Amino acid sequence: MDQSKLNGGYIFDIQGFSVHDGPGCRTLIFLKGCPLRCLWCSNPEGIRPFPEPLYKETKCLFDLYCLQACPHKAITLIGDKDTPRLQFDREKCSRCVTYDCVSACLTGALAKGGYYITTEDLYDRIKRDRQYWGEKGGITLTGGEPFAQPEFASALLKRCYEAFIHTAVETCGDIPWKNIEPSLPWLEWIFFDLKHIDAASHKELTSSTNSLILENARQLAGKFEGRLVFRLPLVPGLNDSDENIRATAGFILSTGRNELNILPVHHLGREKYQLAGIVYKLPGFEMTPREKLVEIQNRFTSLGITCYLGSETPF
Repeated sequence: MDQSKLNGGYIFDIQGFSVHDGPGCRTLIFLKGCPLRCLWCSNPEGIRPFPEPLYKETKCLFDLYCLQACPHKAITLIGDKDTPRLQFDREKCSRCVTYDCVSACLTGALAKGGYYITTEDLYDRIKRDRQYWGEKGGITLTGGEPFAQPEFASALLKRCYEAFIHTAVETCGDIPWKNIEPSLPWLEWIFFDLKHIDAASHKELTSSTNSLILENARQLAGKFEGRLVFRLPLVPGLNDSDENIRATAGFILSTGRNELNILPVHHLGREKYQLAGIVYKLPGFEMTPREKLVEIQNRFTSLGITCYLGSETPF
């Protein structure tokens, strides 16, 4: 690994004043890169591990300045004169370090999705929010998948922990244990996704089976001394069956933990898919109605799980 990268990593957003991703008021740091391809992902710009051009076609004048500026010939004009479009070769974009296409764009149709930041510069940015957190607040690493950049995640969490800043991580769990373990001494909360207990169904929903995820969940439950809250991103008709509810509850109890946060999946990230050149594959589903969520919550409760709905958490 490039030694210089150990001093920082790639992020694509920082959001303050969050009250749903850990105790108190928090600052969320969104890291680039994720091993999963969940059908409902609300942050598609965080999937690829590298900064990339985000293309808003409605602002494009097709003056082709960006195409001419690109040293990698990653941009192609497609379509006809009445319906022109720009197409980006994201593999070639991954090798870019100058992002000349974004600089050449005069209309705002192109933006840079993600950027490199050193651990210390990011810590300095985080400190600005500290006065607004209150007694229980802190930072939460999310993404993407924070442990896809293990050295960066561990260094940042350690820097914050040693400065008495409360630390939390949201993880999909589909990452080698060696990526997770170094961060555990510097973590106080972990939110861990359980998207489906059945391996085949999990692969259909996320592009990956869940064997590594479940094994990491077991290891965390046994070794992590902080608070571990499992999360179920609830997608109507895909993972809300009674069979999956019973299997999820059984797995959580088998780890010795008993907390679950149900997150009803929404469409709020849909408009970002076109920016990142990714096809959105769940255009038709409707969010789970409130009465159905309460019914599922009661089902988990009857099975011995302490279950929270959406933002109705004790955080």
